[in-house]
Amino acid sequence: MDRKEFLKKSMLSLGMGSFVFSQNPFVSLRADDEEKEKESISLPSKVKTVIFIEMMGGMSHVDTLDPKPNSAFSKVNSSISGLSVLEPFSLTAKQLHSIGIIRSTWSEEGDHGFAHTLLSTGYRMTEAMGFPDIPHFGSVIAYAKKANVKSSYFPSYVSIGGRGGKNGNSGFLGINYSGYHVGNVDEPIQHLNPSHGKFSEERILRRKDLVSFMNEEFSKSFPTKEANHWKKMLTAAEEFRNSKDIDSFRISLEDEKTKARYGTTWQGKAMLLARRLAKQEVPFIHISIGGWDTHTGNKAQITKIMKETDMGIAALLEDLNQTGLIKQTLFVLTSEFGRTPDVGSRDGRDHHPKVWSTLIGGGPMEKGFVWGETDELGAKATKPNEAVHVRDLVATIYKAAGVDPDGELTNSFGRPFLLTTKKAKPIEGLL
Repeated sequence: MDRKEFLKKSMLSLGMGSFVFSQNPFVSLRADDEEKEKESISLPSKVKTVIFIEMMGGMSHVDTLDPKPNSAFSKVNSSISGLSVLEPFSLTAKQLHSIGIIRSTWSEEGDHGFAHTLLSTGYRMTEAMGFPDIPHFGSVIAYAKKANVKSSYFPSYVSIGGRGGKNGNSGFLGINYSGYHVGNVDEPIQHLNPSHGKFSEERILRRKDLVSFMNEEFSKSFPTKEANHWKKMLTAAEEFRNSKDIDSFRISLEDEKTKARYGTTWQGKAMLLARRLAKQEVPFIHISIGGWDTHTGNKAQITKIMKETDMGIAALLEDLNQTGLIKQTLFVLTSEFGRTPDVGSRDGRDHHPKVWSTLIGGGPMEKGFVWGETDELGAKATKPNEAVHVRDLVATIYKAAGVDPDGELTNSFGRPFLLTTKKAKPIEGLL
């Protein structure tokens, strides 16, 4: 190891890695180790895809999925016998028979950043401090599904909607398992085309050859791993652009009747895109929907969000069920925490990590289950043996998706990294 490499690894081990990776999430010392044997963390599973819908900000469970008398919304019956939800999910309620619900998700984290890290990795912030390059669990699933598949590049993790935090961050797993972000659902692959007009293939090839020449010359003078990353990214972009499967990103190819079922909002279009990508067996599809931090204007904000979202979720679940894709797709909808039962005079609810609700189903899970329950106010879970810590939820997602929650990978510093903490336990009753 030369002096430069020693200093880099020394700085990273002293905590400077968090800065490096926040500035460039593609930097991973491990990712360039082509000779290293891929570590197997896979379990037998029919699941090809995980659709993860993250309600960012803290979705109020007592106003959406766990009816209580202290909500301004009315109850609606669901398609699960004896189960009611609230009117913001009135359309989704009709499709719940194809999945199930956990009404006892909980954690200790009432801070957005801490709670997001836990939900994204299965590790509390204090537990993750020694791993500045910890990947999002979606990247781990993508790695498990695609690491030993020899093919040209096509995204194995697609993120849609909000960004920030750990979303799309592949950490030490490298650029192949980073989230390909879709910011505009109407033109999700716009950056793969030339920015000014339509260029001929010949001209594009000339440009590619010029860039390749410049990169090679640069690498001769500066043979760094970072330069090799950019070379890989250029190759991946070219392979993606020329992929025979790229049309799976084009929701414009759907007929008008189907598009109308999903709705015209970006959330509805995101759900339609997720269905197309699930058909293509993209391992991890991450939809982030913000606006749930309802300290004030709780009812109006929830009404607005779900007016734009409910139709799309319902259509997605209906299609997954009717096409049979639900057998090979794990569907999850959750938030980083719930909100307090007390509304207060300002029509707002504060952070409440003691309990909230999660929709989950598909793959190996039975349809129409209800796991856990809360007290009369929705303040806490009433069945301790059915309380589901977020680390247990992540472990359950891993196992259902065909990833060993007790598996181990090697991070950028050569240290063993357990996919979940030793405290994490999958919910065997759902699997």
